[in-house]
Amino acid sequence: MAILSRKNLLFLALAAMVTLLAGCEPSDANKDYGFPMIYIPQATVTGMDNTYPIPNGPLDQNKTYVCNFENGKLNIALGVVRAGALAQQKAFSVDLKVCDSETERKIAEYDSKDIPASELPAGVCTIPGKISVKEGDNTGTCYVTVDLQALAGQASSIITDGKYQLLVLGLEISNPTQYELAESNTSVVIVIDLNSAEWDEALAKNLPEGGVRTLFPIPTV
Repeated sequence: MAILSRKNLLFLALAAMVTLLAGCEPSDANKDYGFPMIYIPQATVTGMDNTYPIPNGPLDQNKTYVCNFENGKLNIALGVVRAGALAQQKAFSVDLKVCDSETERKIAEYDSKDIPASELPAGVCTIPGKISVKEGDNTGTCYVTVDLQALAGQASSIITDGKYQLLVLGLEISNPTQYELAESNTSVVIVIDLNSAEWDEALAKNLPEGGVRTLFPIPTV
């Protein structure tokens, strides 16, 4: 009887130990799902390439990200997203810089289609050096600012056949402080269309964005 009792005690002790160890395992709520990769969401708006049309694409491709015009400057939202569901969402940042190769690639593409386009002059752009994401978040946003007031002073240099050339600016992210960059959509090409009818509509509605058309009236041939 005493032997049976000792066996029972040993069984109970083992069961208690298993329960304790199981309690130390992470629950599903604390597990990570997917791969934490960082990319630029604006690079996906057309669904065809990494073009980011401002104010909108020819097929109504950019309604998600809105630019705002104030005091002669166009502020273009640009951000990063860290994909993957993580239990501990660490703060991180990435560097943001001009990507000449993407600018040149896009201009060459337009040239092959006989669409006038040129590089957005660096002197009228203010580009933040970093995009930061706070702890607990998975997105971060900054603004690329284009001084259209300054650009208007040289407007004649960007007119071809009675229309403004498309203005192209390639950007890329690099050097994440946490996680890794995705294999694609880590560069983006901002394309500003000063000919867009949306500037006219904004002007007619007395909206701030109508100031773009005030600075850049449709050329008269």
